[in-house]
Amino acid sequence: MKTKTAKHNGTIPGLGKPRTKGSSKGWFRRLFAYLWSRYRARLIVVMICLLISAASSIASAVFLQYIVDSCIMPALTDGLDAVWGNLLRGIITMGSIFLLGVLTTFLFSRMMAVITQSFLNDIRKDLFANMQRLPVRFFDTHTHGDIMSVYTNDVDTLRQLISQSLPQLFSTGLTVTLLLIVMLSYSIWLTLVVFLALGLMILVTKKVGGRSARHFVRQQQALGKAEGFIEEMV
Repeated sequence: MKTKTAKHNGTIPGLGKPRTKGSSKGWFRRLFAYLWSRYRARLIVVMICLLISAASSIASAVFLQYIVDSCIMPALTDGLDAVWGNLLRGIITMGSIFLLGVLTTFLFSRMMAVITQSFLNDIRKDLFANMQRLPVRFFDTHTHGDIMSVYTNDVDTLRQLISQSLPQLFSTGLTVTLLLIVMLSYSIWLTLVVFLALGLMILVTKKVGGRSARHFVRQQQALGKAEGFIEEMV
């Protein structure tokens, strides 16, 4: 991969151009493009598994209402023998839904583990290949600890993002979408109340997240300086 920068600015090869002020807005798109170009088939399987898992969790909750209304309530008046057949079919159906959700969750977890480890291997190879093309003055102006911080702290942050944050974000988005459809089918007014509360939560989260993001960047920079100082002293 080609790079035009002679100075390390936190850029990871394959994720775009050197980072400058205001360019951090497209980091998610560049990261997803990097993953999609290498693990397209596996990512498609993961998305399908997440969709089935989210649908099964919603379906089990909705189906529980059917069992209560069609089996439990009539059993209180007509006796258990009158609804035994429907109750048995309902239990088997719910068990099948739960089993499907567990299987898809297991498959998605295994697939994400493979994707994450392959990504770490590829990104470190790209980093090392990019380092071979850097001029000597880059190593004269950067401590060894600062350079190693990219391979350890920064790459580990990407690992946590890919293995935990992105799947959780996608799964939550699917669950919220399916829940919204179910909520609208029950009551539009109660759904609007939930939207008002959700809007308030998003506003608070945006303000808190915007401030914490700046501190996170400073934390990563401080880690690099600390490791560089320790490396030189040792």
